[in-house]
Amino acid sequence: MKSDRFLIKAAELYYRDGLSQQEIAKKLHTSRTSISRALIQARNEGYVQIRIQYPEQSDLALERKLEEKYGLTEALIAVPAYEQSSDQEVAFQAVDYILRVLKKNMVFGMTWGRAMHEFVEQLAKDERLRSLSFQNVKVVPFLGTPGAIQSDSWNTTTYSNTLATKVGNLLHCASYNLSAPMYVEGTKEKELIESIDEIAKVLHMAETADIALIGIGSMQDDSSIIKAEIRTREEYKELVRKGAVGEIVGRIYDKNGQTVDEDLKRKMVGISLDKIAKIPVRVGMSYGKDKIEAIKGAIAGGLVNVLVTDVPTAELLLK
Repeated sequence: MKSDRFLIKAAELYYRDGLSQQEIAKKLHTSRTSISRALIQARNEGYVQIRIQYPEQSDLALERKLEEKYGLTEALIAVPAYEQSSDQEVAFQAVDYILRVLKKNMVFGMTWGRAMHEFVEQLAKDERLRSLSFQNVKVVPFLGTPGAIQSDSWNTTTYSNTLATKVGNLLHCASYNLSAPMYVEGTKEKELIESIDEIAKVLHMAETADIALIGIGSMQDDSSIIKAEIRTREEYKELVRKGAVGEIVGRIYDKNGQTVDEDLKRKMVGISLDKIAKIPVRVGMSYGKDKIEAIKGAIAGGLVNVLVTDVPTAELLLK
């Protein structure tokens, strides 16, 4: 049929030659609406069949299942290449996502922990930084610094202030420090510190951030909270008995993403879970069978709407 020829001609110009619908309409002396309808009809009648060639280091079908089950904006699943660890590939996927969504004039906030440390390590290796510009981007920490400095200096590189400074340097943009301890003696001390102009300014930027990069901690003996000597192992076990499943920005939460450790909440200097949940893009980095309940709780509480994880963790989340 003559109409079939028109469908195929429009499809060739669009899919093979890369012309826009407006350019095709001008070339074929018709309207853009007619071209749009022709392309849809060409696909419906089988003249055009789209085949996507997936890269080896991807599992997009699994990502879609995660997105649908948990209502995530996006899931990114790391598939490590030969001689590459899961933490490296998870961090790379997080870097890839952040470089895609971070735009000029945005505020980018970071939590703390080993996942954040690996993110910075992978970011430093990314050659795209040479050609990308982050005009008027601000990088801010989400919480203060633990008072206890560990004998292992690697731990200090996982602190929110240190990480924010490094990321600011790598992106060639402004970074800020929350010049305060992570936790204090009580509510009065917390309110006094958070009322200091410079600290209040950084906290406000953190609370109104456009993007949050979040490490999701579990309730294991090697957690950052224990390593920073904020809570003892015995106190941690008691919190687990009360329903605690995970930690984000030093806040302990339950399966619904609600705070469990109210005492610590009153002492922590930094952004709260309620404020985290209001940030538009909330990227959680986490993997491992010990993190399953922590990840579920973070998603249930709206603390995370983008998840970066690995295949085994994704499969466990889908069971």
